[in-house]
Amino acid sequence: MRVNPSAPDVSRPREGTAAPGSRPRAIDTLLADRGQLFRALFLAAPIPKALVGLDGHLLVVNDALCSLTGRTPEDLVGRHVDLLAHPDEAPVPDRTDGPVDPWLGVDGERRLRRADGTELWATQSHEVIHTSTGEPQFVVLSLVDGTDRRRAEEDLVRRAFTDPLTGLPNRRALGDRLEHALALSRRRGLQVGLVHLDLDRFRAVNDVLGNEAGDDLLIQVADRLRRSTRAEDTAVRLGGDEFLILAEDVEDLDGLRTMADRLLSVLDDPFLVSEREIVLSASVGLTLGSDVAPDELLRQAQTALTRAQVDGSRARVEVHDGGLSDSEVDQLQLEADLRHALESDELRLFYQPIVSLADETLLGYEALIRWEHPTRGLLPPGAFLAAAEDNRLTSRLGAWVLRQACFDAAGWPAGLRVHVNVSARHLAEPGFAELVVDALAESGLAPERLELEITESTALFAADATLHAVSEVTDAGVTLALDDFGTGYSAITALHRLPIHTVKIDRSFVADVVTEPSTAALVQGLVQLGLGMGLQVIAEGIEDLDQADWLREHGCEMAQGYAFGRPAPLPATVPSTGDVDLTGTLPPGEVTVQDVLDGEALATRGLPPVPAPRPDRRPDGQGRADEGRPPAGPVTEDLRTDP
Repeated sequence: MRVNPSAPDVSRPREGTAAPGSRPRAIDTLLADRGQLFRALFLAAPIPKALVGLDGHLLVVNDALCSLTGRTPEDLVGRHVDLLAHPDEAPVPDRTDGPVDPWLGVDGERRLRRADGTELWATQSHEVIHTSTGEPQFVVLSLVDGTDRRRAEEDLVRRAFTDPLTGLPNRRALGDRLEHALALSRRRGLQVGLVHLDLDRFRAVNDVLGNEAGDDLLIQVADRLRRSTRAEDTAVRLGGDEFLILAEDVEDLDGLRTMADRLLSVLDDPFLVSEREIVLSASVGLTLGSDVAPDELLRQAQTALTRAQVDGSRARVEVHDGGLSDSEVDQLQLEADLRHALESDELRLFYQPIVSLADETLLGYEALIRWEHPTRGLLPPGAFLAAAEDNRLTSRLGAWVLRQACFDAAGWPAGLRVHVNVSARHLAEPGFAELVVDALAESGLAPERLELEITESTALFAADATLHAVSEVTDAGVTLALDDFGTGYSAITALHRLPIHTVKIDRSFVADVVTEPSTAALVQGLVQLGLGMGLQVIAEGIEDLDQADWLREHGCEMAQGYAFGRPAPLPATVPSTGDVDLTGTLPPGEVTVQDVLDGEALATRGLPPVPAPRPDRRPDGQGRADEGRPPAGPVTEDLRTDP
């Protein structure tokens, strides 16, 4: 280390201090003991340092360097400095422009390796020490540990390009990888394939089991997809329940189809979520290309997926074969129109009567949503509920139906009840109970006149938030009906989980109750189960009086279906809910079909008309109804707000 002891002393004595020479200065003391100076500035320095010969061999190392590298001085001294290099680091090029080893001349951030093989990052700098004659003597090498900072930066990058739930690459990472894959495919003369998957009915699973269970399911799906892809392929989570597989080096469409079939097969085995087995399927869109922009290829895959899901289809695979079809353009326009339907007052409620089977006494109505589209006319729920799901409008539609039904029913005779369907998604949302209470308070409808209908699967898989909301609503006096009874997973379990007041036997059973003995036995069992538990039982979808007679004879007390009335809107002359005077309205059980053969009695109270009894009905309720029935053949199911 070159130090010039004859350098002039630039310090000046200050007032109150001794003049130079009166006592030893600090610099004189250090220079007199070079060993002390070396220990203070080098060996005890907190920064990892080493004295290195010009040939790159370590001469002296300090404790900080030993700690950083996990080696002892004996391990380091006499070894070439490349002992610290990481094996994956690019080799240092040979240099002949000076006497110093090339490895020492590389300053900046470097990747090194500790004695235990772990990786570390350090910022390297060096200083060449010369003799008094100016000849290079040795090098002081300094290494500042930057491992923590580097890891933090890498973690930020990883988070930016990784889905935090599943650990798969995200949409942002997909853009870079797809661009690289397309460039590589053009050089190789092969193609890039995209397999765009959307899990069927995942939203229903998420709604009834809760978000935590839904996340668990997505993680399991991601793990299966990850294990089933080739090393050169990339599984990506696009968001929600959508995944995409980027397949490189695909020769033709058959190869891509084979890959899609393999991916779908790994979803066939049930998933275990919250101690329940869940069976999933997926809709798939495929596309293939090389000389195409990344965004265009992604759009093609999305278009193919949209086509696979048309009309609510599931587990379909579609291949992109050009632009959007007319039906797809039409569906996109419908989704856009639906967003304005609420603000534009285009939604309507139709009401279908619920009657007593014993004497056809009118008991109430079920509210059913319709859309009065400005150009397409009156649309049934099946034409737009899928679009509502895709645009997350289901809860808004459900809230509108609930409020409107309460206001409508408040103007009916006091004995009539209104049934409103509630989706699993809406029921689980925060604030649902408050919505019901507010709708009752604002409309003036008594809570006991409102019955909320939920599906059997909703009751069975209800999460804690759903159970709490139901408890609040029923404590207020509102009753709960189990719709589509017998079609779900476990009817008895569903009845025990929630405070059910009414069960509605699904129309699919009622349709064959007269002609199929096995179905008749099942329906009879469902009726007895409901009655045995003290519940009201309503049979849905009754199309003729033979079915009504059979159900009445086997203990079913209430019915709903085309045999008693099709869904209809309120009359145009219905008074506003604020002007309705309920004074003197009939008590329960006194408004019968016979009383309103001409529809006038109900119309004056703002009710849809109920058709008259069949002319061949005998007083004892027996006999056939060959005249005046609806046309023979199946009747299209009237969909509700909850698909």
